Amino acid sequence: MLTSFSFADAVVFGSRKPNIDYVERRAAYVVTIEAGNVALVGSGRNRFLPGGGLLPGEAAEMTVAREVREELGWDVRLLHPVGAATQYFYSQDDDRHYEMLAVFVAGELTNRLANAVGEHSLEWLPIAQATESCFHECHAWAIRQSNDVAQQLVGTERRERVSQLDKSGEG
Repeated sequence: MLTSFSFADAVVFGSRKPNIDYVERRAAYVVTIEAGNVALVGSGRNRFLPGGGLLPGEAAEMTVAREVREELGWDVRLLHPVGAATQYFYSQDDDRHYEMLAVFVAGELTNRLANAVGEHSLEWLPIAQATESCFHECHAWAIRQSNDVAQQLVGTERRERVSQLDKSGEG
């Protein structure tokens, strides 16, 4: 299973307020970064990573695949875990306080589904703008985490190429 996260190690955003009832919401999201741009849904300062709430008995990977199909009309390929976070927030739409336990996975959109009409429009924003426009602070954190991992992987690949050139005498 790709997403084996422990919420004991989750990064926490916000805090519980006394005398407030919180509804627990388990969720999973995909972080897709291509050419320095992040895939988001929503508008203004109410942007979100593609994904959403887990259905009873549903694995995080299945949630992400289902939500990306519903929201955007795309298939998604999951690459590697990014992390887990707990976000406390208030939803005006629902008039509720939530404790969201969210997992984040790096992935890529692979295939636009034929005749699919997504519930939301896909937006690609530069990383800095994307992190500033996320409704949830944990989404901005996941984008930064995913970008850091991607840069580390590029650095590792570069070091491996240099090492190979050195061994072959071409460097």
